[in-house]
Amino acid sequence: MDEPASAAPEVIKAQGVKTLRFSLEPSRLAELAASPLLTASPGTAILRIQDRFFDTADYALAREGITLWLRKTGRSLRLMLLHKGEMLEAPATSPAPELGLFGPEWQASLTAALKDAPLHEIASASLKQTTRALGQARLVVESGSFSTAAQKIPFSEIELCCPGTSLPDSVAALAAFALRLQPEPLGPRAVRLSGGPPPVVHKAGAGLAGEPSLDEAVEAIISACLEQFITNWPVFFEGDEVAAVHQMRVAMRRLRSALGLFYRALPAPEFLALRDEAKRIANVLGGARDWDVFLAMLRDGPAAAFPDEAGFAALEAQCAAHRQAGYAKARALLEDPATTRFLLMAEAFIARRGWRNGLPAEVLPRLAEPAKAFGTEALQRLYRKLRKRGKHLARLAAHDRHGVRIELKKLRYAAEFFGALLEPRQRVRQFHQAASGLQEELGKLNDMAAAEALALRLYGDSPEASRALGIVLGWTAHAALGEPRAIASAWKEFKDVKLPG
Repeated sequence: MDEPASAAPEVIKAQGVKTLRFSLEPSRLAELAASPLLTASPGTAILRIQDRFFDTADYALAREGITLWLRKTGRSLRLMLLHKGEMLEAPATSPAPELGLFGPEWQASLTAALKDAPLHEIASASLKQTTRALGQARLVVESGSFSTAAQKIPFSEIELCCPGTSLPDSVAALAAFALRLQPEPLGPRAVRLSGGPPPVVHKAGAGLAGEPSLDEAVEAIISACLEQFITNWPVFFEGDEVAAVHQMRVAMRRLRSALGLFYRALPAPEFLALRDEAKRIANVLGGARDWDVFLAMLRDGPAAAFPDEAGFAALEAQCAAHRQAGYAKARALLEDPATTRFLLMAEAFIARRGWRNGLPAEVLPRLAEPAKAFGTEALQRLYRKLRKRGKHLARLAAHDRHGVRIELKKLRYAAEFFGALLEPRQRVRQFHQAASGLQEELGKLNDMAAAEALALRLYGDSPEASRALGIVLGWTAHAALGEPRAIASAWKEFKDVKLPG
């Protein structure tokens, strides 16, 4: 008799799960365990876990955004894989990774990434994991240490896992524990600590897709802005801090714009409270970003045009000190529990659909209307306002041109949010191109106006530095006037493109 065929390996894909991870001071573990948040929980599971992480000598998997590891829990051994937020796991029997456990497609992808290079253990982790149920959600407390060839690093963290965006009502209680967001999962962090590549910067997503309702659009757009901010958090600390600051600032600006847009139609007070906090965060990040832009202008502009002026070195040293102070404030902002509390409150607002609260009965049906109709209406309103404020743009004073730039950014963000829902697609592309060209011209003027203000914070402590500072002030003052022909051309091109919708 033939032997029965063996069962196909079990593969679990953890999708549609919202996960928020936070650092926790080890001294507060006992306090958390005794809190009503956990003592009121009906079930507890405690596991001792050993993780072994694998990659090639040159981190071929990590460079593809893949983390591969074996997890031992008691007598259970599972092969785990994380890629772009998707988790796969399958029962394992071998002490070395068997790539075929995830099926032929993943086996082919992993083999292609490895290019015949051998896998070896690059790091490990030993941890105690305590899981408590919070309704549909789970609160996971993890404490232990990472081990690499060079070091052993302790950690103490909590993780909130929820289906979809259904955060529990008790999520606000977490804010009392002075948490700091830790967006980088354990696996990728272990690989990085072993010498792997740093986390990469994340830009804004593509906007809405399909046929969402207004209610769904509010959730999707706010969530996307928060995700852009959160995913760049570890990049600031472990990767390209300049790019991270820029993207996190953009995320908060997009969030502010979206909250203002929705508040106009759905006047929930929390829209305004979150918008104010997003503005505060963006302003702190802007203090660092502005000096990056100024330094680039200084080096590529007046210093390059006057290479024999010795005083520019002294000015660059002053700029570097200001920049360092700006980045110290940005770091303190991200380490401040108040910033994590803001993110927790924003996520909870999304989960309970807070914009529905207090709406008049006659407004509620609007939430079920197509987001496309709302987006079209918003774009038309913002477009009319911009056209009105931008009359005779090339001749406007600097303050008024700045106001036009702000309105243009609001319009561009709205077009990015809703553009994929609009037709014809060619007109959408033309609109984005024309709006981008106009914003670039206005952005140059804004950068020069900001540079002029920053230059006034420098000082000439020597004749050479004073001369260089005079050149910079003259350069920025002249550049801030702009090029009327370029501005007029960009404005005309923008006006000539029909608004999509």
